Amino acid sequence: MDMNILEILNQLNFIALFLIFIISKLVIETYLKIRNINSINENKETIPERFIDVVTDEEYKKSINYNIERIRFSILTSVFGVGVLLFFTIGGMLNNLTLFVQGITGSNIVGAILLGLLLIVIGEIIEIPLAVYSTFYIEEKYGFNKTTTKTFVTDLFKNLLIQSIFSSILYAIVISIIENLGNNWWIYAFIAVFLLQLIIFYIYPVLILPLFNKFEPLEDEKFKAPIERLLEKISFKAKGLFVMDGSLRSSHGNAFFTGFGSNKRIVFYDTLLETITPDEMESILGHELGHYKLGHIKKTLISSIFFGFAGFYILGQVFQSENFFYGHGLDELTIYSKFLLFYLVIGSYTFFTKPITSFISRQREFSADDFSIQYTKGESMISGLLKLSKDNASNLTPDPLYSAYYYSHPPIAERVASLENKLRNT
Repeated sequence: MDMNILEILNQLNFIALFLIFIISKLVIETYLKIRNINSINENKETIPERFIDVVTDEEYKKSINYNIERIRFSILTSVFGVGVLLFFTIGGMLNNLTLFVQGITGSNIVGAILLGLLLIVIGEIIEIPLAVYSTFYIEEKYGFNKTTTKTFVTDLFKNLLIQSIFSSILYAIVISIIENLGNNWWIYAFIAVFLLQLIIFYIYPVLILPLFNKFEPLEDEKFKAPIERLLEKISFKAKGLFVMDGSLRSSHGNAFFTGFGSNKRIVFYDTLLETITPDEMESILGHELGHYKLGHIKKTLISSIFFGFAGFYILGQVFQSENFFYGHGLDELTIYSKFLLFYLVIGSYTFFTKPITSFISRQREFSADDFSIQYTKGESMISGLLKLSKDNASNLTPDPLYSAYYYSHPPIAERVASLENKLRNT
């Protein structure tokens, strides 16, 4: 490490910095959420002009109440999340858990796995009441929830098991590299983690997703025929077209593209097939394939490499500064406790990058929309988007600052206006 960097890290008051960043994040995000609620309320009396023939007064009222309730709940969960993070860091919980693990094992690798599993289990237990309220009260209240108690509990244990397995593998690999590969360990750790993520991404559609949902080949000819024509038109080969039983958990509709290489799959929610036409399905698929053909997936991969490398570089720098860890409430400085604390707190220092990544994502969504209307009917893309906004009770009047910060997809009204403008000029 450059001694100048080490000197700076050792002189900083990380307790004050951490509190400033974490409180700033909470204040900014709460302010934006309140703005969004105000925007919804200011427009609640009249359906936005473009949606007059799309949603009824009753449906518009439902979307208003649904979105306001979800935003208010997200404010409460954010405040709760800050309290939990402070409890684990400055409050000393991570330090106490480290002491507990040290009493069980002297191995850094085993210690990393044990401490990591404790954090995962405690985190899941803390999240259960929030998930129950969101699923069985808010989503249930507005007619979206289809999850049974049995499915909810089964999902909980499956998620816990999968997360525990992959996290344990990751921790074991990284800690082993830190112990054995010298001062440049962070480079090797980054490479190892990136390769592990690629493996997970590759097996995700064929091994992990089927643990939660059933996937049946798309057999309905009225949907299958136009989709296969589109795939041939743009020279795209996929492992298959699948219908997922999204109705097992929710009435929300969606479609997505997953996997890479020989495992590329196109998946439609069964709930989506119930509401849209074959032409609309083709247009929505055209949008998803646009992301692939326009190189968005490759660009996302490249950016994840860049940010992953930067993250491990920063980790490598702060790892030698005891002051950083003391300032975040950790006195028991083991390799694994330092590693896990870093990833508990780093998000509080990087939240300001969210508007940048959101902006890039929204521009790619516009590009994918434009790609779709080159190969499918533009009117079908518009009607499909309008149906999705209706069926999912989307916020039709989001606050511009809120959407600029949070939205990875442009508001539906902006996407529709962009498409209509392109069609007029074609």
